[in-house]
Amino acid sequence: MVQDFGASPLAERFGVDKYPAIFVDDALVARPEDFYPWGKPGTGKYLPWNDITNRRSFQKDLERMVDIRLTGGAVQSALPVHSPNAAALPTADMVDLDGKRFNFAQMNGQPVVVEFWATWCPICIDTLKWMKGPLGSNARVVAVAVDSEPKDIKEIVQKIRPRAKVVIASPELRRAFNGPPAVPTLLIADAAGKIVKTFYGAPPDLHAQVARELAKLR
Repeated sequence: MVQDFGASPLAERFGVDKYPAIFVDDALVARPEDFYPWGKPGTGKYLPWNDITNRRSFQKDLERMVDIRLTGGAVQSALPVHSPNAAALPTADMVDLDGKRFNFAQMNGQPVVVEFWATWCPICIDTLKWMKGPLGSNARVVAVAVDSEPKDIKEIVQKIRPRAKVVIASPELRRAFNGPPAVPTLLIADAAGKIVKTFYGAPPDLHAQVARELAKLR
């Protein structure tokens, strides 16, 4: 059920040309870049790999995904770093925690930040807190919760009160974003809804990078 990367049609299907890559059945759940920078700025969610905390985080994530598969659930794939992203925000309708229906087209005219987050991801929650301040009125934020219990999502939202529309991801919305590839994943779209930047994982200067990208869109 869990495979390390090797020359195979499955690896070729995802464009994987490095190692290690971890699959649960036919889903790519951890990319080579999640473990090693491979000569590029490190943004992988388990970097640095020699840190025991990151290794335990990977073990916990893998156990969770295997449990999901063993109980009949679907495991979402992580996209390879060089896979093309969607050119624009999808047209899928969403419902926020207040029961209000909306879509990204209604946000045209202002940059949009989309964060895929989970209640078990401290870095995701830190980013939600950070986006309450520095973003100000420069962007709209949609926080898409994945792989989390509704009661836990609502508890965190009530506690930190993010300046965002909070959505519990539906299967349709996840497919519209090709997964998403990892948690956390953060996307920035311009005022016309075109995706201009995607961040996988959480580099140490993530918030500074997000602020710089949004500054370019003013």
